[in-house]
Amino acid sequence: MRRSLVTAILTLALAAGCGPAGPASSATSSAPPGPTASAEPSPAPSRSANAARTPVPDPPGGPPRCHTPQLRVAYAGEQGAAGHVFLTFRMTNATPAACSLFGFVGMQMLDSTGNELPTRVVRNGGQLSSQAGPSRFDLPGGQAATFTVSYGQVPAGSETRCPEAARLIVTPPDEFDNVTVEVNGFRLAPCNGGELDVTPMRPPGAGS
Repeated sequence: MRRSLVTAILTLALAAGCGPAGPASSATSSAPPGPTASAEPSPAPSRSANAARTPVPDPPGGPPRCHTPQLRVAYAGEQGAAGHVFLTFRMTNATPAACSLFGFVGMQMLDSTGNELPTRVVRNGGQLSSQAGPSRFDLPGGQAATFTVSYGQVPAGSETRCPEAARLIVTPPDEFDNVTVEVNGFRLAPCNGGELDVTPMRPPGAGS
């Protein structure tokens, strides 16, 4: 009797394992389909993402900060000493209203085809290390502030030549937009990995 009962149970178990899918399999196959490989990708970040950066606030009291559209940048003169070149640039307020400046410019060199050249901007670096730090000042309409850029002409380390720039992109202090200065009437070929030492902005009439 016991052997017949065991045999019957085993027979039922084998029949259940070999038969068609039960209710559980049916429930799984009726689930809603998930995302497919043909779904559209997320949109790529906008190239104008920089526009969303938080602007630097204007200083409290006095005129607002100078903004790139109202400024003109131009080469103003050159001096040389002991393998180094010192270039002076003017930054003119082209509007009738005064604005304020504080700090250092940013710079990027370009070759004749518009490609970026290695550029390292060092604030009060190298031959300009004895310069005073930045101070805020007002720039009246029609007047020009100045800054000086210094670079070495002697190759450093494994350098065999120092690439020569055809254009210089200048970004005023605390600004995102920039001005392009054509390298015309002066030479810009810094060694030491494209190191450009720069002073802070100086008010009209001040020496750099």
